[in-house]
Order: sequence, then structure tokens, then C-alpha cells
Amino acid sequence: MLTNNLPKQFTVGVNAKGFDLMRYYFKSNKLPITVDLSKTNLKISPKQEKEFDVATTNFMPEIRKYMGDDIEINSIRPDTIKLYFSELLSKKVPVNLNVKVNCRKQYNTKGKPSISPDSVTVSGTKDELDSITSVNTVSEEYKEADKTIAEMINIEKKKQGNIFYSIEKVYVTIPIEKYTEKTLEIPVKILNLKPKYNIKIIPSKATVNFMIAVNDYKRATANDFNAVADFKDFDPANDSKIKVTMTSSPDYIKSMQITPSFVDYIIIK
Repeated sequence: MLTNNLPKQFTVGVNAKGFDLMRYYFKSNKLPITVDLSKTNLKISPKQEKEFDVATTNFMPEIRKYMGDDIEINSIRPDTIKLYFSELLSKKVPVNLNVKVNCRKQYNTKGKPSISPDSVTVSGTKDELDSITSVNTVSEEYKEADKTIAEMINIEKKKQGNIFYSIEKVYVTIPIEKYTEKTLEIPVKILNLKPKYNIKIIPSKATVNFMIAVNDYKRATANDFNAVADFKDFDPANDSKIKVTMTSSPDYIKSMQITPSFVDYIIIK
């Protein structure tokens, strides 16, 4: 693949009558000249095999055709353009979602967003591909969202370099549902207590408060939660209270809080 930038224009030296030059100057259809390099003579540069020199005199026929027979072309600058080629490589990288979602009150996202396809094949030179480990979507922000977002989003392309992408857009789905508050009372289990201790914790139950999707309200029960008071490093001389830790809970709830966060204990002799 071609890796260098080519000149955007040439300077052409001409001989012509003033009237002919004025007519060209005021010409309305000044379109770019298209040059077919496959019909030109490419000379391999003595520096390396993937570098070629093209004499701009190869472009004379197209320039004459464009400017007309009344204008004589004397020179073209630069007289040579260089073409640098490199092997075209490809690799597949993941697509990252670059989206910010602000929901209406009592609404929230549910689960993980989905991206389809979740990866893209990028092609370019080895040096360019080495710096690419993933591709982001363009930045999008949704405000006051109260329903599932499902739409096509453009991927963000590098502005510099010659990188080719196998896709232009991905289909993104962000589930959004109405949430409500729920409270459950659950037992606090004693964990890692040494056999020499006989202990009673106070209180023996905790209250867990969380947000849950309305459709899942009946789904969550006390059996889905596991709260423990861990006595692994317990020292009666230093520990007046024991921290309550939630070791498992449903992955579909949000903003979980447990009360109390510490429990007292009584050593029974």
C-alpha cells in the first residue's frame, strides 16, 4: 500500500497568447486531473525496493488535454514524485463503546450493553497496526433516557495514517428499565470462628436495601444474598465490633446497602 502523501498540485510552466491564458483562467469547469499511474513508467529507487520514482513528464498528455491545444507546456514542477509502498497487514481488534447515558428518575441501565459486531478488522502497515489495540465508537451522550437504546453508531477512525476498517458502524443495544427500591432482612452468618470461642452476634440479622428493575421485583429473595461476619483475624482485646460483608448478591440489582455495617458480639463462656 502507498504510505506517503502525494503532492496536491503541480506548477506548470507554459507559453501561450494572453487571450488563451485568460480564457483558461476564467474556465468554469476546473476539475482535478486524474492520472492513471499504471500507465506510467515507475523507476525503482536505488535506496530500496519499495520506493519508486515517477517523472511528472508522464502526465503531459493529460495536462495538454485539460489545458487545450493553444497552450504550450514547457515544464512541470516538481519533475519527480516519490511513491513509498509497504506491505498491507490486517488484524482484528475489539470495539469499545464510548457512550454516556443519563436516565430519567427511577430509570437505569440494566445489564451490559451489546455491540454487534463486537470487533473490527483493521488494515494498514505494521507500524500503524502495532499502535492499535482496540477501536472506539464515536462519542455519544443520551439524556433523560427512559427506554432501551438501540441504534447504529459510527466507529471512530484515526485521522492520520492509512488505516482501513472492515466496517463503518456497529449496532448498539443499551437496555434501560424502570427501577424501584426493595428491602429484605437476611441472616448474618459467622465465618472463620476459632473453635475456642463460643460467640453470639448482635444483631443476628441485617437489612439489605437495593434498587431493582420493576420486572425483577419478585425475583430477588433473601436466599440470593449472603452476609457474613468474618472472625478470621479476631482478637477480643482489639476488636469491639465485627464488620458485616456481603459475599454474594444478584448481579441484576443496583445501589445495594447493608445495615448495620458492623455487629456486636458476646463471648459465651
